[in-house]
Amino acid sequence: MIDPKKLYKLAVLFAAVLVSSCITFDEEPEVPVDPGKDPAESVDMTLKFVLPADATAGKTAWVAGDQIVVHGEYAADQVTVTLEAGDISADGKTATHEVKGLLPYVNEEYKSNLYASYPASAVDNLRHCFCYSKFSTTNAPLMAACNDDDTFRFKNICGMVRFIANGNFDSFTLSDTQSGAKKADIGYEFLQVKITDTEQNLNQYRGDPLKIIEVPFKSGESIVYIPAGVELPKGLSLKFRKDGAAVKAFNVLDPVSISAGSMLDLGDITASMQDYDDPLSDKIPDLGKNGTANCYIIEAPGVYKFMAVQGNTKAYVGDAATAEVLWETWNNGEDVTANSVVKSVLYSDDYIVLHTPDVLHAGNAVIAVKDAEGVILWSWHIWVPETKIGTGLYGGIFGAEAMSRNLGALIDAVAGSETEDSRSFGLSYQWGRKDPYPGPKAIKSSSPATVAGAEAEVAPGQISIEESIANPLLMGHINNGDWFNDEDNTRWSNTEKTVYDPCPPGWRVPKRDSTVPFWGSNLSTAEGWQADFTLGWFTIGNPVSVFPVCGYRDDYGVSSFTHVYDRALYWTAYASSAAKAYGEDIRYDTEKGALKQAVLTEAPKARAAFIRCVAE
Repeated sequence: MIDPKKLYKLAVLFAAVLVSSCITFDEEPEVPVDPGKDPAESVDMTLKFVLPADATAGKTAWVAGDQIVVHGEYAADQVTVTLEAGDISADGKTATHEVKGLLPYVNEEYKSNLYASYPASAVDNLRHCFCYSKFSTTNAPLMAACNDDDTFRFKNICGMVRFIANGNFDSFTLSDTQSGAKKADIGYEFLQVKITDTEQNLNQYRGDPLKIIEVPFKSGESIVYIPAGVELPKGLSLKFRKDGAAVKAFNVLDPVSISAGSMLDLGDITASMQDYDDPLSDKIPDLGKNGTANCYIIEAPGVYKFMAVQGNTKAYVGDAATAEVLWETWNNGEDVTANSVVKSVLYSDDYIVLHTPDVLHAGNAVIAVKDAEGVILWSWHIWVPETKIGTGLYGGIFGAEAMSRNLGALIDAVAGSETEDSRSFGLSYQWGRKDPYPGPKAIKSSSPATVAGAEAEVAPGQISIEESIANPLLMGHINNGDWFNDEDNTRWSNTEKTVYDPCPPGWRVPKRDSTVPFWGSNLSTAEGWQADFTLGWFTIGNPVSVFPVCGYRDDYGVSSFTHVYDRALYWTAYASSAAKAYGEDIRYDTEKGALKQAVLTEAPKARAAFIRCVAE
């Protein structure tokens, strides 16, 4: 029969071989119960503790009261040394202290047999700790060492970020500038390192990673400790918090490399800190709270946010870095003042945060997020109406609740005695695209409404989906066909709201249903039909809904509008072929002075027409 004591010694030896190998784990390894050691094996020594050679960073001098843990094989036998003033050298770099009751860990592979960790308050060694030092917190000036006879020469475990800041804050956070899961690991719930006379591993075992380190704030100097160092190719971000929200920020947008023992000194950053709207704060209304979309409506001045996801999905747009306003329009021919619709916009922590002016100016804007190289990853339409948008069934003209105006219109169209106001036209859309283009600037005008910012561009031919996302103002086209260079009839859908649907949350491009009045065989026979093509309006339904006769942007070049006042095209979500989709086509016969036709028809997808959103 095998002697139980021998069996236990074999188990311990096997465990030691495993732990001293190059295998690493993300979780604490299993450890045997401490059997205890004979106190007669203990030794008394006068030990010398030497700070790292690079002690200009991190802990630069020992002081009375500093506590160091010294251990051998088992945590139960470790000793905590408390330094006294008389132990410390004049320059503070070395301390000498008599230590009693040490139980060395003997291993043939190492000359070292004792191990030290600082600060003791952060040490949480495993019961069977061998030559490891385990730390229960990682935002501290962590140091570890092995003995060379009676001397411990400490090594810094952490890299450091130092700065000076003054202000009235509760705390600050340090993180990668990237968002969500893309953030680098800059701390851990625990960290265990291995330092012997022949081997060093500053990241041997680690707990769950920390993407953000939060530290209580005090005016003056602050140092943040990053275990084992870190590479931050997108830079780092400091955010200063008050009453539960970040209110100031300081960013380093250049790549940052912080190795163990090194210090990134940012200097005094007080004057460079910028006002910050914390997207994680509940104080900022979330435009996408009830559903994400490619369009959001704003009806009051203020600060707003929404998640940077692809349209009507939860898929993030990618490695975003910045946000900007691409263009704004007031839906008419007036010269548009830049930042009059959207004052400012920023990207942070997977959110877009935007400010309106203190007094709203009705209009439309398109904002985009870009990656670090300036490539647009996605864009969104911000709709600021002048009057409240109404809704209704209007006698079931669409078979669902509908908006009282076109998508992007600032006011409702009026069936009156005056020429229709261009602010009622709304924005124009190529079939299957999420991004809008301005409508015409006036009745009988072929010119688009004026914009501040980038102007629409006409591509020499068809373009891809990827090109349309990266260039939301680029209009692909082909005569009597699609703007898209491949066949796809699912960009909008008759059955569900798609990722490219341009309507706000809760609304969608109407489906084609020939049983409802608006998509019937002849719109002019429906209840409520009335039209004045001289003034540019028609009505349908009970109660009536008013529609402007605002032409369309032709597929032959797509550079200008045509038939503004005597023709209009309203899209459905249904594609009839690779080249065409269904829409309601209203035409006035200028020679006969009467309606020529108002029927559901097929139109080229490259044509930019109008949308009346209906409830999902």
